[in-house]
Amino acid sequence: MTLLSSPQGTPERVWSLVAGLFALGGSSPRATYEALLNPGFERDGAEVKAKATLASDAHNAALSLALVDSARDQVSLAVSLPETFPQFADLVHDRLIALDTGDGDAALLEGFAWMVAESDRKNGLEWIYQAGREEFADKANAGLTGKEMNSTKAVAWRRWLAFLGLGLPMPSDRSAPDYPSPASRILREIERSGIERGSILPASDFVALVARRMPYLDRGRLFVQACQRIGHAPPVGRLSPLLSAALRDLHDDQSLRLVPSGDAADRVRLSADSSHAIDAFTTVVLFPGAIQ
Repeated sequence: MTLLSSPQGTPERVWSLVAGLFALGGSSPRATYEALLNPGFERDGAEVKAKATLASDAHNAALSLALVDSARDQVSLAVSLPETFPQFADLVHDRLIALDTGDGDAALLEGFAWMVAESDRKNGLEWIYQAGREEFADKANAGLTGKEMNSTKAVAWRRWLAFLGLGLPMPSDRSAPDYPSPASRILREIERSGIERGSILPASDFVALVARRMPYLDRGRLFVQACQRIGHAPPVGRLSPLLSAALRDLHDDQSLRLVPSGDAADRVRLSADSSHAIDAFTTVVLFPGAIQ
């Protein structure tokens, strides 16, 4: 029972479930809880229920994330519920990065770490869109501890990544894989770190901060583990194409400012992109709009 093996347990359904349980006082008889999961509706005088998997997968996902305690006759919240959906994403993110390798749900972020490492090995992201669903799942399994991924689980995987701020749907082609981008989560984690807006960090300190709070990115423990699994040695002093693209996006929308001037020895290089003026940086200004 994992998030990926409960594909109908979407983040929105899980949030609705735990929020509904909270509204009931945080604990509910199982019969009431099951009605909350699948209340049904009346059509032509008859009661109609949704597919049972919609409810069971939401419940299983909540159990897998340790959000609820489930006894024979009673179900209770096992966490202090955040007030907002973005804060719920923070809670889930914190739980996932704390998992040990071998936990069923560890595959979600270990899979993202593999994608970052593979993008670095292939020096780009085009390969993601060149592989079919089955081929992509096979490639992902090569970077994981076991056969955690298949074409069905990959759909649930991408859905949870988007929820966490690690992926963007492709608006021009709904059948295409989501674009892997940690930009939103980077901003969220910087905000949550408590560092003052307008602060200026040396490039190496900034990369270390990102790796610590998002260990599936460059130099983080899950990234290092993924590189070892696929036999890849990351270039010293250069960031992966996936992280480089996210930082350029944040620079362009003025959420961060990548400052390229300074001693070349202190620079961190980005992966090549001939369409962008920034190819390296020595310092990072956090939320430059906050500077008066």
